[in-house]
Amino acid sequence: MGDLLRGKRRRGVIAAVAVVAIAVLAASIGAAASKSAPTKASATPRVAFLLPENVTPRWNGSDKPAFVKALGKLYKGVKIDVLNANNQPDTQTSQAEDEITKGAKVLVVAAIDGKAFGNVAKRAINQGVKVIAYDRLIAGAKISAYVSFNSVTVGHAMGAWMKAHTKKGARVAIINGSNTDANAHYVNTGMLQVFKPLFKSGARKVVGPATGTWTPGWTPTTAQREMEQLLTKNKNKINAVLSANDGMAGGIISALKAQKLAGKVPVTGQDASLEGIQNIIRKYQGMSVFKDIRKQAPAAAAIANALLRGKKKLPGVNSRTANASGSLIPSVILPVKAVGYANLGLLVRNGWVNTPGIGGLKNVCKGVPKQSICKNA
Repeated sequence: MGDLLRGKRRRGVIAAVAVVAIAVLAASIGAAASKSAPTKASATPRVAFLLPENVTPRWNGSDKPAFVKALGKLYKGVKIDVLNANNQPDTQTSQAEDEITKGAKVLVVAAIDGKAFGNVAKRAINQGVKVIAYDRLIAGAKISAYVSFNSVTVGHAMGAWMKAHTKKGARVAIINGSNTDANAHYVNTGMLQVFKPLFKSGARKVVGPATGTWTPGWTPTTAQREMEQLLTKNKNKINAVLSANDGMAGGIISALKAQKLAGKVPVTGQDASLEGIQNIIRKYQGMSVFKDIRKQAPAAAAIANALLRGKKKLPGVNSRTANASGSLIPSVILPVKAVGYANLGLLVRNGWVNTPGIGGLKNVCKGVPKQSICKNA
């Protein structure tokens, strides 16, 4: 009888121990599951906004805050990573790959090298990541969308203005943007639509390479050096400069100042930047092409939002663009406007001068002659 009681007690202890062991095991499994299960924060979608460089004020000063604000309103709680590659294509590739590893659902990319980034875009798309080309086209990959301005139209506007502001026989130099940027080639195409026939007929003469000098990274200091070399080689006999943007125009103007030619040699640009506007007021720069990037970042944000929500119909699409991928990319192409000394008031009336990248009319008019839009400022 005693042995029987002792046997029952042992079986009871073993059963109790088994229950405890099962409870401990269940708790540990539950803990492990809670660690691996996505929390509310980790389940939040991630979007990466990859910028190309910081020599052009627009990227960090305007595009970044506008995109973050617009997407934040459309998709509450979305995680937005904004990264600038500082003109280093390899850095931009690494940034994209890191964001994919972190779980980014959408990449919005202003590519430094649109052709090279096509391979990165393909890898991203194969992993289910959506890719939007921002401002600069990405070649060779079936990306989801393209949001930009018509850069051929930008170049054509520069060419048309310069044709009207030069005389027969004028010697014209062309300073292009980066050779790796598709937009720089489109701008050049637009310029040459106007000037190639003039060069061919002899009505204008090209100084330097027939299609112009290419400027790595659109860097103003490089453009200044390129202009200095052209001036030296041609004994200052240059009557006009087709510059592809305002930043480079600033470098070119510095080279012209050193030869006491600033204000005598008309220079073009684009972006309607603070520097560009001030140089137009000083009459060092003839014109700039105004691209309202206040509309560009929200347009890209609206598409990113739609992609995050799995929508196939993308908002704002008004065109299709070929990008060597064998398909036409849904595109949002925004309008442009040439601005010069006579119509700078447009930038006051539409509020452009009050944007973060410009800083208000008082900032524009600081240190410049009291003329044009600064007459009563």
